[in-house]
Amino acid sequence: MQSYRFALDLTPRQGRVVLAHAGAARVAHNWALARVKAVMDQRAAERTYGVDEADLTPPLGWSLPALRRAWNAAKDEVAPWWRECSKEAYNTGLEAL
Repeated sequence: MQSYRFALDLTPRQGRVVLAHAGAARVAHNWALARVKAVMDQRAAERTYGVDEADLTPPLGWSLPALRRAWNAAKDEVAPWWRECSKEAYNTGLEAL
């Protein structure tokens, strides 16, 4: 078995861009996690109040397409600077969830 180790020799500008993309992925991940967790907590609270299953807050999909649709609908409000990074950075964060 053989392995290789590489080091990136980034310019200061490239370093900022890489960090911006990593931060963008984290923002999307944290936003989606908070959104899904809030709905799950809301549904749990409704159950303790005796709300029927049919009347509970609708569940959210955890699939990547569902998370991407939700992100695309909310990204202007959540991250007004979203155009500064590749859409794949946000997708990476959502996919990790």
